[in-house]
Amino acid sequence: MSKNMSIEKTFASAVQNHKKNNFQVAENLYNQILKIDPNHIKTIFLLGTLSLQTKNFSRAKQMLQKAIQVQPNNVDAYNNLGVVFKESEEFQKAKDCFEKVIQILPNHVDALNNLGNVFKQLGEPRKAINYYQKAIEIEPNYVGAHYNLMEVCEKTNRIKELKNAVLNA
Repeated sequence: MSKNMSIEKTFASAVQNHKKNNFQVAENLYNQILKIDPNHIKTIFLLGTLSLQTKNFSRAKQMLQKAIQVQPNNVDAYNNLGVVFKESEEFQKAKDCFEKVIQILPNHVDALNNLGNVFKQLGEPRKAINYYQKAIEIEPNYVGAHYNLMEVCEKTNRIKELKNAVLNA
């Protein structure tokens, strides 16, 4: 059996376990792949994502930064790295990651929504509202952005702005 065939089968199994939330099994399989091919980008990215899901933020940062080194315009790696930084309360680094995603792919609704969340955390509700509205303009049924917009408007007594945004949509 070839090395690539072995990696493909192991990767498929890792992904299946990851999807079923069998995180330990998936992590072990991802690590086996990286022993054979340390730059297997899909594995690096998914191991970083799994580490984020299991709140192993230092490992998530390491893997997602490596994914960006291997593939510098990987918007999903930047977005997930931004989430890691946000969860770690490193808001400036999170903001930088989400802005990089938007620079590469301006209509990335998750990054727009996530950037809104960072501005909400930083106490800048107007900027947060702006990013939530941009996400909703691109994807009108994006429930998370609607919820976040409503929440920041309620907390800052900007219900009138929210009503106007809804009426003008």
